[in-house]
Amino acid sequence: MKKILCCLALLLALTGCKDAVTGVTGGNEALITVGNTKITKDDVYTGLKSQMGVTSIISKVTEFIVDKEVPITDEIKQEAQEYIDGLKSTVSDANWKAFLNVMGYENDQQYIDERVIVSIQATKLTTAFVNENYDELKEEYQVRKVQIFQTTDSKVAGEVQEKVQKGEITIEEAVTLYKGKAVTTTFTGKEQIITNATNLDPEIITNIMKVTEDNTVLDLYQFSKDLTKFYVVKVVSVDVSLDEARDTLLGLTKISDQAFAHYLEKYDFTIYDIDLYNGINAQAPNYIVQK
Repeated sequence: MKKILCCLALLLALTGCKDAVTGVTGGNEALITVGNTKITKDDVYTGLKSQMGVTSIISKVTEFIVDKEVPITDEIKQEAQEYIDGLKSTVSDANWKAFLNVMGYENDQQYIDERVIVSIQATKLTTAFVNENYDELKEEYQVRKVQIFQTTDSKVAGEVQEKVQKGEITIEEAVTLYKGKAVTTTFTGKEQIITNATNLDPEIITNIMKVTEDNTVLDLYQFSKDLTKFYVVKVVSVDVSLDEARDTLLGLTKISDQAFAHYLEKYDFTIYDIDLYNGINAQAPNYIVQK
């Protein structure tokens, strides 16, 4: 096993040559012979790269980074145990052993150590990334606090738009007052945090992001490209605090990948072997951070 791990370690280096292919000393030396057929060190090494190299390296690199950035604490151990207890209640005691076997683990502790704790560390790593880089992320994702009224009836949208602009009702009140009149439940009218990744037409996002002053109602009601949804929008805040925006950013699919790429760059992750480079690029392209 130590030799295998050493082989994996050779595949990574701080610097490397383009299109290089790594190898092992004495690659033609036979490890196994069957009749006239021999299996050499090179055969084993090549098989290691193609069959398990990418997965193993991703796993090892993940463990390395989360251990550096998010050391295991009693709190994390407790969180992991609570997760296991909850999972057991879902799977049921009768099926738990079979579940572990299917997942490839021999017992609870191995599952906790090799999967659950690393997952918790990775989540905390993403949170740390958001906390440390919020000013940049706030601009990149154009974080805004808004209130949105949504309907499938343009006449209703026009009426609500006029009343809101005159100050007769608020957007949140409109959701209640117009209930049953083609008002959808996608948006509740309550204050919420959105980003440029929120599920709204790009033109609507653009109009929201043009607002520079708090508590601004967009001059006209907005509408989707297919004219099936209409919106009345108030931009409550153009400068949202980290505490308010954190959960929304953590919910974005791209953030965890972006966070991990950040720490890969921090630790100068470079792939030395072209075969592994191509394999990782195909399986986990966000891990490719070298210039």
